[in-house]
Amino acid sequence: MLKYFPVFKSVYETLNFSRAAQQRFVSQSTISQQIKQLETELGVKLFIRKGKREIKPTPAADELYTAGLKIWEQTRNLEHKISKMDSDEIDCRIGVSNTIAETTIATIFRDLHLPKNINLTLKMSNSTDIVEGLNQRKFDFGFIEKPITTPGIERFAFFKDYLVHAGNFADSTWLERESGSGVRHFTDEYLRLNNITPQQVFTIESNEMILKFLQQGIGQTITSETVLNDEIPYHELGPNFKRDFYFLSQPTYQVDALNELKRQLHEILKQIRDEQKSSEK
Repeated sequence: MLKYFPVFKSVYETLNFSRAAQQRFVSQSTISQQIKQLETELGVKLFIRKGKREIKPTPAADELYTAGLKIWEQTRNLEHKISKMDSDEIDCRIGVSNTIAETTIATIFRDLHLPKNINLTLKMSNSTDIVEGLNQRKFDFGFIEKPITTPGIERFAFFKDYLVHAGNFADSTWLERESGSGVRHFTDEYLRLNNITPQQVFTIESNEMILKFLQQGIGQTITSETVLNDEIPYHELGPNFKRDFYFLSQPTYQVDALNELKRQLHEILKQIRDEQKSSEK
């Protein structure tokens, strides 16, 4: 089963044989053949075709993905650990959402005593993609701005962020983050509560780019007060638009260095949380 699992994983996550073939750098016929071989081996149907391109996973596929992903990751980790026995290097992948990347992540890592054998990769992404990345073991840790709860992932709130309505209020153009972003979640809520239907919308996948538009007097937006400068007018929105920043992690890690890194991060984040609470009293 493990022989075919990487192909199955690609098909399950893309729900498209063609895109799975592109990911695996093989032909679509090879993907189809390996899925048929896996179905024969397991004695179940894994995907149901809906039209020419769309496919739907069966309950058996859902179960195989959930349970098989853990086994596959454990096997990969074991292979990686064995291959690294002559080297103590450890790869650590961290997903960071946009606002946190621009405001607090450097402060967090300033006081971190990172072991020299850890190779750190930080990738900026939106909150939804980071949570999916942790579930799929693409990230070891995550920092997000959206209140997403996921079984098997620990969540720790460490900072209160205040959202504001900013920009040129006479301009009917709204600047919105992409779907899946923490700010987009609150933007949709603000528009709904105030019965606003924007005449024009620019979807922008970067707070920094939105800020550039605002500095030129273009559009209005919902954003974090922490990313604004004195040039941009804004209105406070009150307690309903106060949100938490969250630190996400696995309950435990097979590599001791990652458990130690998690412990250090928790200590630093607790200090940030407590300092903010004290300053607001």
